[in-house]
Amino acid sequence: MTPGARERALLACVAGVLVAVPFLVVRFPPITDLPQHVAQIRLLLETVGHPESPYTVQWLTPYALVYGLIGTAWASVGPMAAGRVAMLAIGLLWVGTIHLLAAARGRSAAAATLACTLFFSHVLYWGFYNFLFTWPFFAMWLVMTTGPRARRTGWTDLGLLLGCAVLLYASHILWLAVAIVWLVGSGLLFRVPLRVLALRVACVAPVLLVAALWFPHLAQRGFRSPTVWGPNPLARLWPGWLMGAGLGGLTGPVEGLVLGAIALWLALGLWAAWPRGNRTHEAIEWEWLVASGLLLTMALLLPILHTNTIRFAQRWLPFSIILALLAIPAPRLRPSLLQGLAVCLLAVLTLTTATVWRTFERSNLSGLQGALDALPPRPRVIGLDYVGSTPLVAGRPFLQTFAYAQVMRGGTLNFSFAEFAPSLVVYAERRRTPWTGGLEWFPERVRAGDFLYFDYALVNGGPDVHQAIVDRFPLVPVTTSGSWRLYATSGPKPPG
Repeated sequence: MTPGARERALLACVAGVLVAVPFLVVRFPPITDLPQHVAQIRLLLETVGHPESPYTVQWLTPYALVYGLIGTAWASVGPMAAGRVAMLAIGLLWVGTIHLLAAARGRSAAAATLACTLFFSHVLYWGFYNFLFTWPFFAMWLVMTTGPRARRTGWTDLGLLLGCAVLLYASHILWLAVAIVWLVGSGLLFRVPLRVLALRVACVAPVLLVAALWFPHLAQRGFRSPTVWGPNPLARLWPGWLMGAGLGGLTGPVEGLVLGAIALWLALGLWAAWPRGNRTHEAIEWEWLVASGLLLTMALLLPILHTNTIRFAQRWLPFSIILALLAIPAPRLRPSLLQGLAVCLLAVLTLTTATVWRTFERSNLSGLQGALDALPPRPRVIGLDYVGSTPLVAGRPFLQTFAYAQVMRGGTLNFSFAEFAPSLVVYAERRRTPWTGGLEWFPERVRAGDFLYFDYALVNGGPDVHQAIVDRFPLVPVTTSGSWRLYATSGPKPPG
């Protein structure tokens, strides 16, 4: 191994350790959708080999592959730790992917280390698990569709391209759509011969056909919603919007510090690459910069909600920044100084993240473990979060926390990802619920009659909330301390 390769490997290892730290200090990371994703494995185990199950497994859904990782974690460390360990594994996969991308084109290892900060973005905190998982496959696609590889039509090259398209389809169909746009658009922009481009598009056509056949199935099962466009493109250029879309996980000044440093890094890199006289400068990697521009354009122009997909536009910005860091030369400073700065910025973000997650678990998830332990097997649970947000992290970190009940004990919930048409495990027949819908978002809409369809209620709130719901609703306390408490429902149950 050359000295440069050893240096890259060392930086990648340091980055991997730092990215892992937050996941090693908590049991419940504040990742919104993570419990529902892990619950899919519980439903899978209850469905395969059980013909009486109300669920069915969609083996060909374009979101299935990621559950192999969660299932492996479930088998290795058990249900409670499965989601956290799977997310940690994806974080390490990101670190390796970014550093390998940099090595493939001889780009700065320090820039790759700095780019690893983008893992801790709103995409992670909202728990867009499949979307995070698919990034390494898209990076693989970029390698195969840029540089000399973009003009290869050998059987091996076409086979790899088709295989990568299959992986993209099986992981997240949005990434597949972007990959096809990039294949055609970059081929035309960088003058790939039309015969070559047509052959490469034809190679992945079977995957596109399967996707086209699958998409109407989603609409038939109700996977649609009104499109919300949100701020106009000019408004999205304001620093506040860019910060929320670039990272947008932690509150406080740390994310602003990191993004400010990245902006300065990119500006100094562009200055270093600017031609002046006869001086030789490191070149810009134009193909990757164009790819970064494509993702930035999507972040600025796409709606913020489309087909039940929230943060539809914002989710692309972290990946745009990663590619920009790899495409633009590093600032003209000593390599050791750049590496030290990159490691320090990553360390500041991850260690702050670890501290915040620990504080979040102690202050916002008190009582949760005891409430889960008090549940019997296969309960019917209604989850209500009256807290909503926290000053520690952005978003709605408690939205799906009640799904840990299904992870640990099985049973059913008032809302499950089995109701989402693209999920791996879905209801065989679309579920029509007799209780009030949307309670995971709007718990204040709950009615006394809603509780009668469940055995237990898992409720998050302050002391006043817990006292009020006992006074108003047919609930009997099972646990009596902490923010999260378990209640048994009382009263006659509806038939069936």
